[in-house]
Amino acid sequence: MIYQAKQFSLKNGLKVTIKSPEVNDSLKLLDNIVSVSKSTNYLLSQPEDYDIYYQNIKLEEDFINSFKEKRDCLLCVYLDDKIIGNAALRFNIHKKDQHRTNIGIAIQEKYQGLGIGSILFDIMIDIAKNSKGIDQIELDVISTNEKAKRLYAKKGFVKTGDIPHQLKLDDGTYLDGEMMVLFLNK
Repeated sequence: MIYQAKQFSLKNGLKVTIKSPEVNDSLKLLDNIVSVSKSTNYLLSQPEDYDIYYQNIKLEEDFINSFKEKRDCLLCVYLDDKIIGNAALRFNIHKKDQHRTNIGIAIQEKYQGLGIGSILFDIMIDIAKNSKGIDQIELDVISTNEKAKRLYAKKGFVKTGDIPHQLKLDDGTYLDGEMMVLFLNK
């Protein structure tokens, strides 16, 4: 789906635009996710996971285009002409789990705590609520990511389970995760 550009004011007075990215934003979107993945172990991906996309930018262009053809939603947060965050809402396609959707979010560290995550979640929750047949939004979060868990709880998500050893870092350390769900029909 395409989300039309809307402007928002952050807690510090900065103005950002949130919208679906264009194909010509491919490199900016890659740069954002690599920047975020360099600053945290809380994401599934690592910077080197994106090397293939830098080598073949068409893969990233195809990724962006894939959201235009489905009801899935990809949002980017623009500060001037730079992408500083993104979020994706993915709808399940099988008949038995079409009532569920998944959300993911990535915001550059220096822009966290300004309300971007809250705005993105409000938009995504609204999209899910207005999508036929969606009963719940799901996400996974690393157990020690207290800042993210506070945001999710504030938005109504509840913990529904644990994911032991969800991620394994290069040094062999495991990070446990939690499953959280926002039930839309309660």
